[in-house]
Amino acid sequence: MKNKSKVENLNSSIGLFIGVRNMLADNVKDLDKFSDSIDELYNDIERLERLNTPEYQLNQLKQKYDIKARTYNQLLDSHQQNLITLWKLTRSILRQFNKLSDDNIKRSHLNKNTLMDIKNSIKKQSEELKPSLVDLAKYEIKHIKD
Repeated sequence: MKNKSKVENLNSSIGLFIGVRNMLADNVKDLDKFSDSIDELYNDIERLERLNTPEYQLNQLKQKYDIKARTYNQLLDSHQQNLITLWKLTRSILRQFNKLSDDNIKRSHLNKNTLMDIKNSIKKQSEELKPSLVDLAKYEIKHIKD
């Protein structure tokens, strides 16, 4: 029963990893679009400044720009935090793989080569996601406060 549990936990973790990874990929697209809209607003402000637009209108656009820029920075920070969380998930999955024995694999009727391919893929992604020591320290400090 416990052997099945290890395989089921691994399967759940891999499913979670795929879902989170896809969500973060979508977030990157959204952040890119948001960044483009901020750049567009900045260009509009510059263009209007050259046209001697009244200060009141420029200030409104500048406030809108500041709000969008701050929001973008907060979203980017959250995205970075989520990437570290995803990296931690990959490390957990790799530990789960290491706990699987050949007997677990045989009893669950799994293909060992396929499992090793999946493990290698997750290991590669884990290496790509690995945060810098400074980012990891900031993450840990932030989560200690929470």
